[in-house]
Amino acid sequence: KGPVNRVVFSRDGQILVAVAGEPGLFGEVQVWNVSNWKLLRSFRAHTDCIYAAALTSDGRLLATGSYDRTIKLWDVATGKELKTLTGHNDAVYDLDFHPNNKILASASGDRTVKLWSVETGKRLDTFSQPLKEQYAVAFSPNGKQIVAAGVDNRIRVWQLGKNATEGTNRLVVARFAHEGPVLDLEFSSDGRMLASSSED
Repeated sequence: KGPVNRVVFSRDGQILVAVAGEPGLFGEVQVWNVSNWKLLRSFRAHTDCIYAAALTSDGRLLATGSYDRTIKLWDVATGKELKTLTGHNDAVYDLDFHPNNKILASASGDRTVKLWSVETGKRLDTFSQPLKEQYAVAFSPNGKQIVAAGVDNRIRVWQLGKNATEGTNRLVVARFAHEGPVLDLEFSSDGRMLASSSED
């Protein structure tokens, strides 16, 4: 139902997840088997449209972020909701799991990027340096850095501390990147290059 806002493949290419929803009513998640394009499950989630989706590298855990300001963690095999993460004050526009699957990053319209413990659901840190809404967030393939960008046209890079807890993560780069809001960020598989797309 409603516009499809994000699609994501599992790393092994076996699963495709699509998220959508009806504004102000509900979000929807659909999980597809790529080999035969059979719909494995479809379920409603959140109280508003879903904008963000991310899968762990083993494909077992799905995170969704919504206009309702919450993040939910799901068991992909069963569709069971495992946790709800709260703390953002605006829509959650993007999510990414750390390569070790223990940390989740979120980018929000509240002008922050947050780090969360996947195991406990507790917030580890909040990056409040962005000046406007944040639309994109990504971990580097080696897990040592995190990048984010959004409406202030800048890409920021933080160096992650040992446990990614508050006070250990340093902002190392803040670079003007586009003439318009940055919509998405993607690392090359070797981590040497970063691609960005923008409204410009």
